[in-house]
Amino acid sequence: MAGDGAEEVLQSLIDTLELCVGKIKEGSLGQVMEDLEMNFSLEEFWMKLGMTFKAVSKEATKLTVSFSKPPAPSVEELQCLLTGFETAVIAMLTIYHSLPLSQGKNLHKKLQETVITVVEDCQALATSFIKEGCSSVASAKTQSTGTLWAHCDGLQHLPKDNKQAVIAVLESNSELIKDALSELDEAQKCNGCQGDNDDDGDDTEAIKQGWSSEDKLLVPPCVGLVKACRSCVKKISGAIKTSGQVTSVESIQQLDEMADEVLRTSPSVDDVVMSLYYPMNRQNVKECTSKLADQLKELLTRARNSHFTVDSDSSWLDFLNKAIDHNQNKITGLLQEQEGSDT
Repeated sequence: MAGDGAEEVLQSLIDTLELCVGKIKEGSLGQVMEDLEMNFSLEEFWMKLGMTFKAVSKEATKLTVSFSKPPAPSVEELQCLLTGFETAVIAMLTIYHSLPLSQGKNLHKKLQETVITVVEDCQALATSFIKEGCSSVASAKTQSTGTLWAHCDGLQHLPKDNKQAVIAVLESNSELIKDALSELDEAQKCNGCQGDNDDDGDDTEAIKQGWSSEDKLLVPPCVGLVKACRSCVKKISGAIKTSGQVTSVESIQQLDEMADEVLRTSPSVDDVVMSLYYPMNRQNVKECTSKLADQLKELLTRARNSHFTVDSDSSWLDFLNKAIDHNQNKITGLLQEQEGSDT
């Protein structure tokens, strides 16, 4: 454990870093909306930011080495080391603050998450020095240093502009929709039951009591609607990869709006899946599928009116619109028939 004087100095750093994290999370760090005519260079930004991340990693290494074996650094020596460490962190935050919000909400969010993680890693490292000092069994200290190194090195894997950031969001949501389809496939095998009971006998009985013949008719068009959703996200992602631009505020905002729309759509897919499980509530099925269909139509409309779709994209936009209508009309027709037979 660090001495009282050293502990006080380290705790002061931890408190300062905690304040920084709070301000980053609040978004009160001074980023402003700027027109891209200001000739902001993303390439230069990433180069400068990368240098600060390396500096943070380097200063963390110096600190760790100083605590690697007795004697522990004096308060004066520690203060000097911490000044270099804190200077590197402040430089990182200063460059981060220089990224205008006009460069894209999703790019900013991804970088914000990374900067917060690195600052929190710095807190954890300082805390490990207080707890362990120069202890020969320095597991927390070693782990904290390694984690900080890894997160600093991870900067190179971040999206470098808002186009890349939005594509990452769409691809992630495409995987979530794929998981939902796998869940639906499993539900069909279990006759609408979730099949998480460890007792085979109980599972068998539950399957016997699962979907009715009318319920089963509703499942294929619901699956078709979810498949149409995944196709929409994949096609839009492909269009952005091919034609997406980050050369104007308007084009960057269109990319962010598309990501927002996809993020709103993904939970609706989960709602559709949940509505189908036994015992099926047909009113829930009606509401959930109708909401998803409306969102998908809005998604395609936004895509059609965006800068990243061209004339040749009209064919898949039209096809997916028809697929959505076909499945939704099928669901609506079946529900109406079943309502009629129940009366």
